[in-house]
Amino acid sequence: MCSLCGTMGNGSFWTDAAGRAEFEASGERVTPRRERTRRVQLANLILREFGLRLSDWSGSAYVIEASSGASEIVYHLNGIWSAAERLAGRPCDPLDPTLIARLTLVAAEERKIS
Repeated sequence: MCSLCGTMGNGSFWTDAAGRAEFEASGERVTPRRERTRRVQLANLILREFGLRLSDWSGSAYVIEASSGASEIVYHLNGIWSAAERLAGRPCDPLDPTLIARLTLVAAEERKIS
């Protein structure tokens, strides 16, 4: 399937919170753009540990890029990790205890600076 067809056929995903009242308890409306922006920010915290970067592509897909310039288009969050492994050439486990410990330290240091 070409990229355009895949993009046009892209619908909502089970993790989407936008437009669902149960995710608006704080009184703040969750918009698709805001939700995607936050997803990209969070994914990039992990992906940078593997030398990768994620960006939103027109609100309908994600592009994951390696520092070498290689890239892949993924349509949902569940495609990010397999693409990350192909681009990084090694396992990319976002639940790896060592990675989580490192990210926890980084977050604690950032809170100290703020």
